[in-house]
Amino acid sequence: MATIRRKKSEPFAIVQKDPGPWPQVLINWLATLAVIIVFGLIMLFSASYTTGYLRMGDSFYYIKSQMFCLGLGLGAMLLFSRIDHRFLRRLVWPGYFICILMLIAVLFSAPLNGCRRWLRVAGVTVQVSEIAKFEMILLTAHLAAKAPHLEKLDPSSPRRIPVRKWLYQRIVRELVIPLLPLVPVVGLLVLEPHMSGIVLTTAIVGTILMLGGSGGVITWACAGLGASLLQTLLGHIDSIPYLQSRLDGWTHDLAKMTDQTLQSLYAIGSGGVTGLGLGNSIEKQLWLPESTNDFIFSVVCEELGFVGAVVVILLFVLFLVQGLWMAFHAENRYCSLVGIGIMAQIAWQVFCNIAVVTNTLPNTGISLPFFSSGGTSLILLLAEMGVMINIGRGGERARLERQNRRALREQQEKKPDNTIVLRPDMGL
Repeated sequence: MATIRRKKSEPFAIVQKDPGPWPQVLINWLATLAVIIVFGLIMLFSASYTTGYLRMGDSFYYIKSQMFCLGLGLGAMLLFSRIDHRFLRRLVWPGYFICILMLIAVLFSAPLNGCRRWLRVAGVTVQVSEIAKFEMILLTAHLAAKAPHLEKLDPSSPRRIPVRKWLYQRIVRELVIPLLPLVPVVGLLVLEPHMSGIVLTTAIVGTILMLGGSGGVITWACAGLGASLLQTLLGHIDSIPYLQSRLDGWTHDLAKMTDQTLQSLYAIGSGGVTGLGLGNSIEKQLWLPESTNDFIFSVVCEELGFVGAVVVILLFVLFLVQGLWMAFHAENRYCSLVGIGIMAQIAWQVFCNIAVVTNTLPNTGISLPFFSSGGTSLILLLAEMGVMINIGRGGERARLERQNRRALREQQEKKPDNTIVLRPDMGL
C-alpha cells in the first residue's frame, strides 16, 4: 500500500530582505564567475575591435554594447538574488504562456539569414529562445518537484508498490507531465527554424529530469536510446535544407568543409601551445565569420594557445562543480532542480560551442557563455546567476536552521530530570 506525500504552500515575501547567510562555496563561486566575466570581456574586445572598426567604424562598438548589457545583467542578477523562489514558482505558468505567445510572434518577424529568431520591441532586439530556455528551467523544475512520491506506509512491511502504480508514477507523473510543455516550444523553434535552441532546450530539460531522479532508470534508458538513434535521425532530414547544409559541411574533407569551420580550425592550429599573443589573431580580421560570437573560442585558441584554451575550460569546470554543489544542497527539491537546470544550460552551451569550433559537432550556432557578444543572452544568464545566489543563501539558511534544531533537540535530551519523586517511607 502506498501514500502520496504532499506539502502545504508556505507564506512568502516577493522580495526577501535577507535571503540568508553567505556560505563559503557561494563566495568562491562568485569569484569564479567574476574571473570568467572579466576574461570574457577581455577576449571579446580583442576579438571584436577589428571587426567593429571595419564594419561599424568604431573599434569599441561590440565591447560598449556588451558592457551596457553587463550593467543591465548585473542589475537583473541583484534583483533575482532577492526574489523569493516561491514567488517565481507561482509565475511559471503565466511566464510559459507569455513565452509561447512571443515564440508565435517571432514567426511573423522579418527573417535574418533565412531564420526568424529575433523580436524587436521598442527598438530593442530580443532573442525569444533565450527567454524560453530560462522559462523551461523554472517550469520543468516545478512540475518535476510537484510529482508526488510514493512511500510504503510501513517501511518494515514486505509488501511492495504494485507494478502498475509504479509505472504510472514513473512514466506519467515524473516524465510525461514534465515533458508535455516542451512539445509546443520545440514545435515553434522548428518553424523558425532554430536547431541550436531545440538541442539546448531539450538537453536542459532532460538533464533536470535525469539528475533530479525523475523517472528513475526509465529516464536513463530513454536517454541512452535517444542518443543511439541520433545518427538515424540526422540521416532523415534531407527535406530540411537549413539542417542538411550544416550536416554536409560537417566533414574532415577540407574541400567540402564550411568556411566557418575551416577558418576556425586554421585559427586553432596557428595558436599552437602558447598562442600568438593577446590581440595578435589573424583570423579575426574578417577571415573568421562570427569571431565575436559563435567562434570566439577559436580566437582564444589562436591568441592564447592550448594553454589559454585549457584555462577557459578549467574555469568553467570549477564554476559548474561549485554551482552543482549549491544546487544539491538547496533548501528544497524545487530549488535543487532549478539550480541543476541553470548549471546544465551553462554546461551544454560550453560543450556544444567548443565541440562546434573544433569540428566535433556540426555548426549549430551556439554561443560561449559570458564570452560571446549578445545582449539578451548575457542579461538572462546573469539573471539566472541571481537565482543561483538565492539558492545558495537559502540552502545555507536551511542548513543552519536544521543544525540549530538538532542542537536544541540534543540539549533537551541531555537535560537532567529534576522531578522529585516521593516514596511512602519518606518523611516531609
